[in-house]
Amino acid sequence: MKVIARPVGTGKTKELLMAAQAADGIVLTSNKRGLQAKAQAYGIPEVTIVDWDDLIYGRMDTSKPLFVHKLDDVMKEYFYADFGLNLEGYSIAMEV
Repeated sequence: MKVIARPVGTGKTKELLMAAQAADGIVLTSNKRGLQAKAQAYGIPEVTIVDWDDLIYGRMDTSKPLFVHKLDDVMKEYFYADFGLNLEGYSIAMEV
């Protein structure tokens, strides 16, 4: 699993989009249009970008590798939309 964790403005989004493209993967995000615009600006327009609606309604190829853009935003959206819960924290283990 690829984990990209760096400060704001250090190229995390571009790196994730490039990794997804190289793996013929799909990128799940909470802001599909915004990320599509960024991918276009980065010269990576062919990468597949989906949101929760695409996931929930089966409008994506689930056999492809999945990359998540801004995991915290995606999880906040999921927990609030499906359960009415406000996600306030989480932990993550970094592989060594």
